[in-house]
Amino acid sequence: MNCITVDTATMAWDYWFDTLRLQNIQQPSRDGNVAGEIINAVTVITDPRQGFVKSKERDLSIKYAIGELLWYLSGSNKLEDISPYSSAWKNLSDDGNTVNSAYGYRIFNKFGFNQWEHVAKLLQKDPLSRQAIIHIKEPSNAPTKDLPCTICIQYLIRDNKLHSTVYMRSNDIWLGFPYDVFNFTSLQVLMAMELGVPVGEYTHIAGSLHLYERNVKNVQSAD
Repeated sequence: MNCITVDTATMAWDYWFDTLRLQNIQQPSRDGNVAGEIINAVTVITDPRQGFVKSKERDLSIKYAIGELLWYLSGSNKLEDISPYSSAWKNLSDDGNTVNSAYGYRIFNKFGFNQWEHVAKLLQKDPLSRQAIIHIKEPSNAPTKDLPCTICIQYLIRDNKLHSTVYMRSNDIWLGFPYDVFNFTSLQVLMAMELGVPVGEYTHIAGSLHLYERNVKNVQSAD
């Protein structure tokens, strides 16, 4: 089953993690052996206000989740702004000063205009618009250690509710999925507040949703 509809992010994470760890495919990749993979995995969360994963098997860092969200909202791509919340970003920076995949920078600054404001104005002018898309990854052949996993975000107002769909090329269920869902559902709630409409469904589409063997072992050792 490649598509699920659940109420909360926790329910989504538990389902996908249990499904992936049972595969045991032992597939090699550049970042370690993959234990499970589902292509074109679609997750629909009916209540995006419950976008923080609270699973007994995945103890997320609230400090990091909030820090990353604030970093995005600031529009910064500076390594020094996010590194106090996780030292892992230092290994991903191409120049030691900036972060290539910084979503906030790409949303608010990188492409020469504020995509967030542009999308909000589009929906204010035409609530039924199908053009309210924020692009994250751009066409580029420049070498980088930090290629954005997210392709784009689309906002749609239907039945007077703001729905959000996020398209991802790749998503690690352990590290990427829980924090990405938290961030993107938070942005959806913020956009709905700015537009003055209720929050609708959140849809998360991953071309490759995968689990690394090391993370399966982490859970097994904790047991």
